[in-house]
Amino acid sequence: MALDHALEDLLEPYDYLVTWKILGGPLGSVPKLQEIRLFLPGSETAAKPIPRKSPVFEATRGVLGSAPEFVKDELLVTVRRGTTYNQFKRLLDEIGGMIVDADAATGVYLIRFPPGTNVEALLIQLTPNPLVAHVELNYVTRLPPGEAVGSTELISPPAARRPADGSIPIAVLDSGFDPGASPAGILSAGWDAVDPDRSLSDPGGHGTQMAFLASGLLSPDGFSGQGQILPVVAVRTFDEEGKTSNFAILQAITYAANAGAKVVNMSWGSETDSEFMRRAMQTAARKGLLLVAAAGNSPTGKPVYPAAYPTVIAVGGVTPDGQPWAGSNFGNFVEVSAPALARFPVGHNGPPGAYVGTSISSATVANALAQYLNQHPQATTASAVAALKKSLSPPPSGGYGSGILDSAAWQRFLQP
Repeated sequence: MALDHALEDLLEPYDYLVTWKILGGPLGSVPKLQEIRLFLPGSETAAKPIPRKSPVFEATRGVLGSAPEFVKDELLVTVRRGTTYNQFKRLLDEIGGMIVDADAATGVYLIRFPPGTNVEALLIQLTPNPLVAHVELNYVTRLPPGEAVGSTELISPPAARRPADGSIPIAVLDSGFDPGASPAGILSAGWDAVDPDRSLSDPGGHGTQMAFLASGLLSPDGFSGQGQILPVVAVRTFDEEGKTSNFAILQAITYAANAGAKVVNMSWGSETDSEFMRRAMQTAARKGLLLVAAAGNSPTGKPVYPAAYPTVIAVGGVTPDGQPWAGSNFGNFVEVSAPALARFPVGHNGPPGAYVGTSISSATVANALAQYLNQHPQATTASAVAALKKSLSPPPSGGYGSGILDSAAWQRFLQP
């Protein structure tokens, strides 16, 4: 390739090592320059080309203030069948774009442009192009703000119980995971989808909170269900400001599936619909993943995604005594409700204590479904969901799904 020859000419006076990353996808093997190491007398210098502009997603909006947020200078693209790498590269060269990553599971390419590029105009330009199957902005989703309630007295860490050997892990796509805040052995696998060169951490605490619930180490208030401790696949999908991108979500789902998870908890969402996200959820469901997501913490009745996609279980929130939680979203897309209040030894952008939100409800339902699949390894995701809905207690009102996962429903579902 021309870049090879240019590098050879540039680096010819030095001893050097060039590392390429091969991206998979419909275009075949796409080379991406990853690192150049220069070996100078008495020293070694590493230079990583095209670094991530920031470990924080740089979000912006369109000309209308109500328009969805998206990542600056980026587009997501899939190509039509039969398109070759050279054809697509020529197109990108014409508009100043570069493939910087690819999600092999969905065939989506992340395209980056020079700073200040009007990607909304490029989206309109690329949509009718015969090489392009679909193109979207790289939409941004934000974690719900931490809703601390009541006292902030010191909450004791959960008892140090370990997952049983051979347990199927549950994936938590969130702000990360703090290994120092949890008992040893709970983490089955972990990855940082925001900054892959960085070790797993949790700057905000929300992900660690959800991992406590999803694993079964903690239960929400008013809930006496207790199963085995499950291993967690933790994927840091949100940056330190609580933002993620659709492409990061796609890669997080792919990682969770490859790590052996059967249930994925997504305690977050937005009102922005995305065809790429819809397809990603469909693809994950076809591969046997059971997807669970929060319905949202604003009682608008509007669909929140990914919860509102047909292949995702949308979870609303109720109080410890089974009444509708005033902050819970509702609507026809909600399939089940669960307690929304829990107490944690770690805070979410705040101190340890009691927190409330459909995030908690989602993680509780995800844990129950993962418990069921561990008890019934031959069960399908459809049969697990059917058994859950059959076990639920009556809903408090319309718009809260088939019913409530309370302590009695837990017993019927998991200890018949």
